[in-house]
Formats: sequence, structure tokens, C-alpha cells
Amino acid sequence: MKSLMRIANNIVKTLVSDIWTNAIGSRGEFAALRADTAFTLLEDLSEDVCAALISRIDATLEVTAHPRVWRDSSGSDARIWGFEKDIGRLIDEFQIERRITAIEKYLGRTVRSWYLMANRVEPVVGNLGSGGGLHRDSPFSHQVKCIWYLTDVTDQNGPFQYLPGSHTNLFGSRKKYPLGEYRLNHLSKDDHMVEVLSGAGTLLVCDTKCIHGGKPIESGSRYAVTLYTSPHEGEFARQLRALGLSAPTQMN
Repeated sequence: MKSLMRIANNIVKTLVSDIWTNAIGSRGEFAALRADTAFTLLEDLSEDVCAALISRIDATLEVTAHPRVWRDSSGSDARIWGFEKDIGRLIDEFQIERRITAIEKYLGRTVRSWYLMANRVEPVVGNLGSGGGLHRDSPFSHQVKCIWYLTDVTDQNGPFQYLPGSHTNLFGSRKKYPLGEYRLNHLSKDDHMVEVLSGAGTLLVCDTKCIHGGKPIESGSRYAVTLYTSPHEGEFARQLRALGLSAPTQMN
């Protein structure tokens, strides 16, 4: 009985989210996500800006016991949460207000908090890639991430990868990918991930309700900055505490 109730609950949540996004959202600069799942804007950041941001990332990661730095269990993926607090005027290069407006029009809801996460991914035996393997940010609600590549990204240094259409075709694929599941251990043999290979400065925009993740890195390194948004105030302070990190006294 509990299993049936859980399935019914997952179906209702998925339906409500899709109806809302179709009726209220799917507009504006990011409207193409509905059909395309993800897209890129080349040279959104200049080479000089990318180099400056990489320098800030390296310097921050060298700080012993930094209160906003998290590392995965393998030591491959090092992340700086609340990176906007470390970059001064460079924050202007991300055009945050423009991105938030586009996200709000696509999702059909107000963004009440946001911050940046910067990460450096390096090859370590057994690494799962940025994000710790294939997952959905939410199996129910549509979400948008803006990811800026700061280095050239090839198939060897951990490109972002996603399954096209998996943000909308949840009912059609529910036998392969059960509704309500965040993490996935494997893909169906009929499905193929798209690897986003592009140059430094590229902005990648994705509806992260889709199945996605960083490909395990084999060589080199990959630097990126990601914009996280939420319709809830204080959401990210709670996330930081969940990671065992110190929440800044003021959140955006």
C-alpha cells in the first residue's frame, strides 16, 4: 500500500510541475530549454576573465580549512560555495540579474535566493565526475543551472553530459527511470548521453530536471562556475549546513 501511495504521489508531483511550467513558464531567453534540454552560448566570458577566475579558485582552494570549501570523497571534485563573495567586481561578468530574469520566465516562479559555486575537477582513480554520477537535481520540478566553462572542455577532462528529453519524457520512460528517483546507477542501452564539449568562456544552460552529470575526468583539469537559484529564502544556507559547511551571515 505504501508503495502504491508513493507512486501516486510521484505522479501527482510530476503532473503539477509540468502543467505549471507549460501554463505559466517556458518563456523568455531560456524558452528553448523546453525542446532542447540544454544549449550553449559561446564566449560569454572573455579569456582574461576566465584566467582571473581560475586564479581566484586556486587561491581559495589553497586556504586551509576554508569554511565554504567542500571536497568529494575521492578528492577529485573541489567546490567553493558562495563564490561570489570571493571575486569582487568580477561578479558583474556573469550578468546575474539577466540570468535570474530568464530563469524566472522559464520556470514561471520567482527566484528568492541565489549563489555561485566554483569547482575544480582533477583526475583521481575511481572518480565519478562532477556531481558524483548521473542524477536529476529534482525528479519533480523543473530547475535551471547556468554553468560557465573556464577552461576548454574535451571528452577527457570531465565534460557536462545530459540525456536529451529526460526533463519532459518522465512518464514515457518511467519503466527505465522510475518517477521520484534522484540518482541513477546506469542508463538504458537505448539511451545516449550528449557531452557538452566547448571552449573556455562558454555558458551552458540546462534544465536540470533532466538526467545529467559530469563525465568522470580522465586527464587534465576542468574549472567551472555554476549559478544556483531557488524559489525559497534561506535554501542555500540550509544546503551548506547539510554539507557541514559554514553558512555566510548574509545570503543573496
